Amino acid sequence: MEAIKRKALIINTLKYIIFFLLMIVLNNASLNSNLQPFGFAMFFALIWCNQNILLISLTYFLSNLVFGFNQVDLICCAFTILVFLFFYFLHYKLRKPLNIWLILLYSFLSQIAYMYLNINSLDSLFYCIAYLAVGLIFLLATLVFFQAISMKKFKNFTLEESVCGFVFLAILSLGLSTIEIFYINLLQILALILLLILRKISKSTMLLSAIIIGLGASLNSFYTGYLFIFCCYALIIWVFADKNPILLVLGLLFIDLFVGLYLQVIPIYHYQSLLAVLIGCIAFLLIPKKYIEFSNTYFSSSDKSNLVENVVNFNTKKLNRRLLEMSEIFSELQSLFKSLSSGNLNEEELIDTISQEIIQKTCQDCKDHNRCLRLNNRDTLHNIKNLVFMGIKKGKLTLMDVDERFSKNCIKLNALIPYLNEIIAEYKKYENNINKADTSRNVIARSFGGVSGVLQELADNINSEVRLDTQYERDLYDELVSEGIQCREILIYQKKYDTSVALLIKNENVYKNKLTNIVSNIFNMNMSIVSVTISEIPNYSNVLLKVSPRYDVIYGIASRTKYNSSSSGDTHSFNKIDNDKFLFALCDGMGSGENAKRASELSIGIIENLYKAGFKSETVIDCTNNLLTMASNDIFTALDLGVIDLKNGGCDIIKIGAPLGYIKHKDNTEIIDAGALPLGILEELRPSVSQYVLSHGDNVIMMTDGVLDAFENEEQLKIFINNMDIKNPQTLAENILNEAVHLNNDAPNDDMTVFVVRILEKK
Repeated sequence: MEAIKRKALIINTLKYIIFFLLMIVLNNASLNSNLQPFGFAMFFALIWCNQNILLISLTYFLSNLVFGFNQVDLICCAFTILVFLFFYFLHYKLRKPLNIWLILLYSFLSQIAYMYLNINSLDSLFYCIAYLAVGLIFLLATLVFFQAISMKKFKNFTLEESVCGFVFLAILSLGLSTIEIFYINLLQILALILLLILRKISKSTMLLSAIIIGLGASLNSFYTGYLFIFCCYALIIWVFADKNPILLVLGLLFIDLFVGLYLQVIPIYHYQSLLAVLIGCIAFLLIPKKYIEFSNTYFSSSDKSNLVENVVNFNTKKLNRRLLEMSEIFSELQSLFKSLSSGNLNEEELIDTISQEIIQKTCQDCKDHNRCLRLNNRDTLHNIKNLVFMGIKKGKLTLMDVDERFSKNCIKLNALIPYLNEIIAEYKKYENNINKADTSRNVIARSFGGVSGVLQELADNINSEVRLDTQYERDLYDELVSEGIQCREILIYQKKYDTSVALLIKNENVYKNKLTNIVSNIFNMNMSIVSVTISEIPNYSNVLLKVSPRYDVIYGIASRTKYNSSSSGDTHSFNKIDNDKFLFALCDGMGSGENAKRASELSIGIIENLYKAGFKSETVIDCTNNLLTMASNDIFTALDLGVIDLKNGGCDIIKIGAPLGYIKHKDNTEIIDAGALPLGILEELRPSVSQYVLSHGDNVIMMTDGVLDAFENEEQLKIFINNMDIKNPQTLAENILNEAVHLNNDAPNDDMTVFVVRILEKK
């Protein structure tokens, strides 16, 4: 931890040293030897880039002291800092964001002291106007350039951003051209290093940069010789950069000497110019090769969006294939477990088997064996099979169930009947175990089938190409910055009709309404925040926004326990499955008290988890029913289940053993038919499934049978619901429950629960 803090401190220190040096250079840059408006522009540009205002103010003040200062310069510098500090803390106090136009306004106001102290004639007025105009233009160009660097890391600049970058480079060259150490010009050294690096990246960029550097150096004296010599440097580097380094150094020294002495493009040429060329070349050659290769890879990379798109889409297709393969594996496992089901013997085979077992055990040592099984074999076997058949049907036989004729002829009947009952009891146990084993295998098989379906659906969902949009990224970044929302990175990707926006923004900006409004306006659709995660960058968060569904839901729930019952057997659930699906469920455990409560909670828990895992409704119902059947013979529940698609208002309602439900529209009320037998009774279920399309203001009303039974019939409850003009779902649920309790004389005969889900269209 200490090492990380130490590294961060070193990086921050180096950053502000660089800012300090840049301000020195820009404060020293002058047009026509007297116009120097670039220092204050750099000060405001760094403030706009979210640098520490106090440290930047200090570096700006100190940079003005490097080359000496007078009283006027001191007043102007101090006034610039104080004016901006005043407005900055005013915005901080009022919690109002700064935008680019306010920065320009405050930078203009900060130069009032300069104008007051320097305007004393008409010529000085024109001079001050030029000073402000040039300074504000440079500030705007610097803002755009720094914003582009922050957003794109020197890649994929637009024409406007490139022009602003070249303006900054020209003014920086202007400032460097006036600084000499032991008569060695710093611009020559740094320009050569830059051109040699750019040669590895792009020849055209190198040549254009040489022209810009030459023009910048010429701005002070308007002497074009600097433009000529830097272009000559670029041509030599173009020719010799891939050759022997010695040839490159000799070529640059020769061209400097030739242009300076022979062509005399520079007014005063001295040997220090050769020394500057030599230092620049040696400095470049001393840069480790890995850093040169890194810069070559980093800056020369092609369009980021195309690269990311290709990588993402390649991995998407690979993942799609893998998911389909896994889906097939689980489908095969489903078939395998289905084939493992033992099944029961058919009735004829079972009767034959038990009959032979009885003959083997009870008739072999009988003295009438020959008479019964040889002379009267057909009749004897028929009578025994009849006994077995009746025993299986009734579960247990007595002497009263035996045919009179058979009872007279069979001397071992007193031994045969108990043994037959024993076999039937053993068979029932065996059958029960087999059924449970088969049910377990069926649950596992259906689960495998459900997993196969989930994987298939995932494969289908990701089987469309992702498309990135850098133009939207630029537009969105500009809007966020103009509204004072500090954003470091943006990634916009679209798949089919789904648009996602990932942002890396300052923590205090995450939950501003302005954020979602800006993103929504850019895309001309409602966007909402789906997730917010902490970023590795301190004080920043990763925010994901997606297209907001057309509808939203609100709900209300009201319940009462059965009179004199300790707990309710009714359980409910409301859950957003994903961004555009809403699940609601109501379970009524049969009866009341702890057993009913346990049954309904178990059912709801299974249903919630399976839906969250992505299983389809039929798989959820099958698995829940089979698990309840396996758990215990007396665990069964009535179920109301609904899923609303918030994109289009579609609503699927599944009823199993549940009473009627209602949909209350604006002008009428619609009945939802009741369901099949409760969960956990039969292994195979055919639930009642209904599909509806809901619109703004519709209410889905579900209730347990305790509520419906309180009314005379379903029509009476329908009329009661239809006559209520209530928009609040909680109030609507409470009114229905209160009426049901009142009809039960305030002593409910059963647990009562009513819930209401109301769908609303977003504005």
